Amino acid sequence: MPRYDRDEIARRCGHDSWQQAVEATAHLSQQEAGRVLGVSHPTVRVWRAELGVGVAVARPSAAERKAAFLADPGDPRHGSANGYRNVGCRCERCTEAWTTYQRERRNA
Repeated sequence: MPRYDRDEIARRCGHDSWQQAVEATAHLSQQEAGRVLGVSHPTVRVWRAELGVGVAVARPSAAERKAAFLADPGDPRHGSANGYRNVGCRCERCTEAWTTYQRERRNA
């Protein structure tokens, strides 16, 4: 994309330059930044790569997310089939939700 198009997009979003727009949206995912700037997320990826700008916070690993879920009994996903199947929680609420889900699935 030519530079003048980039700068025009940035100005429409209230930034002085496309570099400033990319840096201002660095904390957002590519999809969210694309919506804010009015461009596709692959365009955001290219712009970030050209400037060497990445997402500020690294996402925790699957094992870390699972451990955090299991350690927090107040998590709203407890008591859901998702908690049982995808996260591997075997608490009473998640087990009951999975049983109910399977029963409804068989009877449907």
